Amino acid sequence: MRFDFDTLGCLYLIAIPFVVQPFLSCWLTPYVNDDDVSGYVDERFRNVLDAFRRNFGQGEEREGAAFAVFYKGREVVNVWGGYADKESRRRWQQDTKSVMFSASKAISSIVIAVLVDRGMLSYADRVVDYWPEYGRYGKNATTVEDVLSHKAGLPYLSERISISDVKNGMKMMQKVENSVPAWTPGTASGYHAVTFGFILDGLVRKVDARGRDIRTFFEEEIAAPHGLDIQIGARKPEAPFLARLTMPSLWEFTRDIIKDPKILVMLFFMYVRFDSVLEKMRSNPDWLQVNYDTMVLNDPEIVSLNLPAVTAVANARDVSRLLSMIVEKELISNTTLSQLSTPTLNSWHLEKVTIWPVMKGHGFFYEKHPLVPGSFTFGHPGYGGQFVHMDSQSGLAITYLSNGLKTGTGELCGTYMRLLNEVYNTVRRIEAL
Repeated sequence: MRFDFDTLGCLYLIAIPFVVQPFLSCWLTPYVNDDDVSGYVDERFRNVLDAFRRNFGQGEEREGAAFAVFYKGREVVNVWGGYADKESRRRWQQDTKSVMFSASKAISSIVIAVLVDRGMLSYADRVVDYWPEYGRYGKNATTVEDVLSHKAGLPYLSERISISDVKNGMKMMQKVENSVPAWTPGTASGYHAVTFGFILDGLVRKVDARGRDIRTFFEEEIAAPHGLDIQIGARKPEAPFLARLTMPSLWEFTRDIIKDPKILVMLFFMYVRFDSVLEKMRSNPDWLQVNYDTMVLNDPEIVSLNLPAVTAVANARDVSRLLSMIVEKELISNTTLSQLSTPTLNSWHLEKVTIWPVMKGHGFFYEKHPLVPGSFTFGHPGYGGQFVHMDSQSGLAITYLSNGLKTGTGELCGTYMRLLNEVYNTVRRIEAL
């Protein structure tokens, strides 16, 4: 996905907070907005509802959002509020679906986990064991886990990618096969923002006896049998009814980086770099742009594409239910869950794309467990603050979706972190009883 800020413009944005900060103290004071939210909350998790409402009341959710939590297999939080489309006054409803951005990678990685659990492939297998043509140009030794931990060396493809290419799965597989890795596969990790999905889609086609693509496999083997309203690529007739995505305003950008200067560091590493890898990622595909005044994923033509790293669409409750089925071993065995619960890349390293040394493995990002020393939580962030979170130790499955995109994501998204912290405050109290 291309996040297109020109360097001069980015420097201008970065400088703004330091120039205007003395004049913003009053403006940064929380102000009251529409905090009318709906849904269900287990009484023990009432503080989570209060935090969700506060996100709206303090103006940090300018559009709409949904937050859902399953705890030990039970739904304990399912709340939503704001607008699916503020301009048309269309309210966010229980079944409102929103784009998951890179949190889509968690959905695709669950497909791989199911295939592993069924004995159809192994994380240690080489990709060429199933897809021989993949091995061209020095990619022969790449393992499935190399792909999932962003070590495949293909953060961009060598040939230009068009929309018509993406609609032709066989052509996309050929483009992957003919791509030259940017580094020797397995030797370094660099975030594969879009190509992650192309590689997994080709792998699933080769592994599945019926040759289904990853979104069809997910729909027929996971989503439909369990009544989950989740798709990889929106159904075209439903695309106009998705939550409409909006970018943060200049003032929101300024507010967010004053509140958390770490966002400034993230933006510096992402945009103020003259790096051939980053430039090639941003320029191919050039039609998949997310920048200050462009949001192509509001286009039904784009959001309906089979982009397994980007275009999953869902409501928060159904995603959390899916995650809970992983955590509670309904979809996979304890053996596979044990694999998923531990990163394969947890040592300090200079990430080739984000710079940030993220712990990775099996298609997920990992964090140290807040309550259980030596354990990890796992999930995946998505652009603008989207997040999916699994915790096999505490039995938690959490999803946050918002169409009013935030400046930061993951731990740099204040609205999400406020909710996550309240969930763990509650679990800490429950488990202390």
